[in-house]
Amino acid sequence: MLFHVNKRRKPDLALGIDVGASQIKAVLIRRQQDTFELLEYAAHALPATPAKAYQGPEFAAELQKTVDTLKTSERRAYVTISCSSAMVCQAEFPPVPIEEIKSALKLNSAGYLRRDFSSYYLDAFELRKGSQDPRTKAKGSAKPVDAAKTKDATNTKDKEDKPKDKDGAKTIILVGGANKEEVDACREALTTAKIKPQAIELAAVSVINAFHFSHPEIKDDVVVLVDIGARMTSVNFLQGGRPLITRIMHFGGAQISEYIGQVLMLKPQEAEEEKRKMSSPVQELVKTAISPLAREIRSSIDFFERQNDLHVQRIYACGGSASSPPALEILGEAVGTPVECWNAVESLDVSQFNGGTRRVLSLGPSLAAAVGVAVARLS
Repeated sequence: MLFHVNKRRKPDLALGIDVGASQIKAVLIRRQQDTFELLEYAAHALPATPAKAYQGPEFAAELQKTVDTLKTSERRAYVTISCSSAMVCQAEFPPVPIEEIKSALKLNSAGYLRRDFSSYYLDAFELRKGSQDPRTKAKGSAKPVDAAKTKDATNTKDKEDKPKDKDGAKTIILVGGANKEEVDACREALTTAKIKPQAIELAAVSVINAFHFSHPEIKDDVVVLVDIGARMTSVNFLQGGRPLITRIMHFGGAQISEYIGQVLMLKPQEAEEEKRKMSSPVQELVKTAISPLAREIRSSIDFFERQNDLHVQRIYACGGSASSPPALEILGEAVGTPVECWNAVESLDVSQFNGGTRRVLSLGPSLAAAVGVAVARLS
């Protein structure tokens, strides 16, 4: 499920796998009392032009290569995906039990979400009970959404994320999910790679859990968490660890690299290298390429603040592109608000890596989803 509340005894060890568009990332995290220790990690690049998403023996082989680099026999994994069909949205319901809401979405998703999601695995999480004030202080974190096990609904591209219910009479539900074909293909590839998926959830939810884990001190402040992947970016408005609005857009670091390659007539790998170097001429190209993302973030903030009478205090970014200070500076200038890099690994004990600490910390922003899907089961 996407936002599963696990009432069973928490495990002491969790393997988190993030299946992205350009890389597979994995982390093995152990909990010892109040300490969360990163035991192993891996980041494995996928072929530049994969076949259909998650399908074929080649993809299963890439998954197996990733976990084989970890020094562990653990193969039970919690998996997070950022597939092209991923959706998150809000919906209004009468104040009824969450299980009844899930059943209603399964039977008639179009009636509640204005689109037919019968071909999706969907799940729902209660953001606000019907009798609660919309601006009541939120507590806790969003729980994982297992797109593989439940069948309830989601989407994210409209401006209907803000419920129109002003008096709090209706229950506000966050709905998330992904196309069954994509999820089933991913699950089959995992099984072929001898990995036992315990849950499959959306990366947009995993990064929320990782952020809440690393920033428990943020209570009433409204922050924006931007996860910039290779081809997908999620924009999450959070208060007290809970999502208020989540948007997903089909834009990421790959589009920036492709633009650099087109203008400078470079091969994909050469364009990536130029983006990493970020020379002054390349920075000018990045300003142009990143403008669609900046406009989406700015318009989302303006819409959110108008509709909720709340002010966004800070913007954090994770994902591969967040590792580049110049890229975040350019994005912040375009948005009109500074964008800070958030490193999910900094909340973990990485002392065992000794001389390798710098490398694992440098990968931290891109490991956020993998960390989130793991710590949600340990905390």
